[in-house]
Amino acid sequence: MIPGPSSETVFTAGEASSTLIHINLAGCPKGAGASETSWADARMGTAMLTPLIMKLEHFLPLPDRDKEWLNGLILRYDEFPAHSDIIREGEMPAAVFVVIAGHACRYKILPDGSRQILDFMFPGDKTELHSLLFKATDHGIFTLGPTTIARINRERLIAEIVDHPQVTVALWWNALQREAILRERITAIGRRDAYARVAHLLCEMFERLRLVGETVDHNYMLPVTQAELGDALGISEVYANRMLRRLQNEKLIVSDHRVLRIPDLDALKAAAEFDPRYLHLEGAPQAVRDAVSSHRLTP
Repeated sequence: MIPGPSSETVFTAGEASSTLIHINLAGCPKGAGASETSWADARMGTAMLTPLIMKLEHFLPLPDRDKEWLNGLILRYDEFPAHSDIIREGEMPAAVFVVIAGHACRYKILPDGSRQILDFMFPGDKTELHSLLFKATDHGIFTLGPTTIARINRERLIAEIVDHPQVTVALWWNALQREAILRERITAIGRRDAYARVAHLLCEMFERLRLVGETVDHNYMLPVTQAELGDALGISEVYANRMLRRLQNEKLIVSDHRVLRIPDLDALKAAAEFDPRYLHLEGAPQAVRDAVSSHRLTP
C-alpha cells in the first residue's frame, strides 16, 4: 500500500522510498477533500477524447465532423488503480487506448528485475495505431496513479481514417513527436548529468501537460515517486532526491503539497539546457495546411 503524500514541502530521504513527490498531472490544484476519482468523473462527463483532440488541434485544426468521428470510435472507458498494469509485455492489446485522466508509463523489466521507464503517458497520449502488426507488445504500460483510459475501435479507425485527412496528418505529427521525445531521452541519459536530466524532464512535463490544459500558470500536478523518476533517467532514487533538493534550494522549483510550482520557467529551462524545438509545438507549416485543405496531402 502506498502511503499518502507528506505535508512537508522539502524532499526528505524518507520520501525517496515511501511517499509520492507530487509533480503534477491533474492540472490545477484540487480543493481539500477532492479525490482523483471525482476529478476523473467530472472530466469524463463531457470529455470523450477531448485530451487527444486538444493535442491534435495544437498541430492542425480539426473540423467538427472529425471530432465527432473520433469520439464515435470509443468502445468503452476503463479505470485502473494506481500502480497496476494496463498491459504487460508480451500481451496483445485488443484495441488502441487513449489516456483520458491520470498518468501512466511505458516500461521494460530487465532479467535482473530492474526497471527502465521508457516514457510517461499523460492525458491525450495513446498506444500505437500500428500495434496490430505485432503478435505481442515489447513493453508494458503501468499506471503511476489512478488512471482512466478510453479504448477505441482500431479496425474502424484504420478502415475509415482515409476519409479524415486532417486527423491523419495530425496523428503523423503526434507519432513523430513521440519519437523525438524518445530521442531526447536517449540523449539525456547518454550525455547530460543527473541535475540536467531531472530539470529537463520537469520542463518537458510542463510543456506536454500545457498542451492539454493540465497546467495553471507555471503549476502542475503529477504524483511520481523518486524511484520512478530515477527509473526514467537512469539514476538512483537517492540521487533523484538529491537533484530535486538542489533544484528546490536554488529556487528553481517549489513543492507545495500536490503541486509543483516553477517560479521562473526560463531559469529552469536554462539550468536544464532545455530547447523545446524537439517537441515541434509550432503547429503545422502553412504549406501542410494548404495541402490538406486542397486535398493534395491525403492518407
